[in-house]
Formats: sequence, C-alpha cells, structure tokens
Amino acid sequence: MFTVPDSDKKIRAKISSYKSGLNRELREYGFIDDGYGKRYLIFPLLLVLNDLKKAEEYMEWYDTQFPDDIGEPIQMLCRSILSYRLGHYGKATYELAATMLSNVYLLPWLYGNNIGPFDLEHTSNFANPEHCDYMPLEVFHSITGEELYWIKSCYDSEIFREAHTDFIELSILLNFVSEDERSKVLDKRNNLLKQFEKFS
Repeated sequence: MFTVPDSDKKIRAKISSYKSGLNRELREYGFIDDGYGKRYLIFPLLLVLNDLKKAEEYMEWYDTQFPDDIGEPIQMLCRSILSYRLGHYGKATYELAATMLSNVYLLPWLYGNNIGPFDLEHTSNFANPEHCDYMPLEVFHSITGEELYWIKSCYDSEIFREAHTDFIELSILLNFVSEDERSKVLDKRNNLLKQFEKFS
C-alpha cells in the first residue's frame, strides 16, 4: 500500500515528482518503462486532491503515452470516478466496467460485500481479492456517497451483473478446458468489455 501525503501541498508535490520522473524517462530513453508504477499512483492522488482540471490534463497525457496499457484496478476505479466528477458519465461507466473486469472483487468490496474468493485463473496479482486492501483509506474516504451509489447502481444493473458472472464462469472454465479450447474461452472473456463501448 502506498502512502497518501497528509496535505494538498504535499500531494501536489508528489504528483509533480512522479510526473517529472516519467517525463525524464521519456526524454532519456524515448519511452517510459515505469517499473515502479508511478503512472498508476497519480490517479488516486488526483482523486484525493479533487483537482479536476489537473485530472483531465493527466488523463489526456496518460492516454497519449500509454494507449495500450491494461491498467491497475485501483487506478482504474479512481479514473472512472474522476470521469464521473467531470460529468463524462458514459465514459465513467465504461471505465467502471473495465475496473470490474480487472478485479471482480473490488466493486462489491467498496460497500462491504466481500465475495469469493473464486477459483479463477488470474492474469496478474492485480486481480486477486487481496489487492483490494492496497487501497489507502484516504482514497476510500474521498469517494462520496453519491459516487458509491452510482457505483452500486452500475454494479447491480443487468449488463454489469451478466458481465461479472460471465467473467467468473469463463475464468473458472479455463481450469478445465483443453489447450485447443483455451484460446476460445480467453477470447470470450477478453471480449466481455466490448458491450460497454456504447457508453464511451
């Protein structure tokens, strides 16, 4: 778990430090490696800071620099909430769906429903139920009641529920299928997010 600084001034300084480090890599190497994951940590810091202008600027920069980045669940959640605060409700809904499919435990965990764990084949440690505990308290406390209601409303909707159930069932199925069938199951699972593109 990373530590959120205890004042707005220190949060701004931390964001500036992370961005400087990322830009330094870009200047020196022509690309950003970011093994530390600074690009992800900036999102929860921006959520706590609630600087929507900086958030929008950073999201545009992030999308330019990391167009194919798979993301990290807590970062993705923070991004979806920032989009919601900016009034980009369709985009926020799509990003929330992407968050749900990156870690099936995270959204229900937000309102105290600890589901699972399920016997899933995870693509990374980010998808494990324990990863939810990496969310700093300051980040959780910065999510408003309205935002929690929106998250739960989305999660309880038919399209989210079906995608959530399908993802879990397909992930469990991967434990039993042959190598020939495996790619078909993975394709089905990887395509679950496409139905949410209508929101973006």
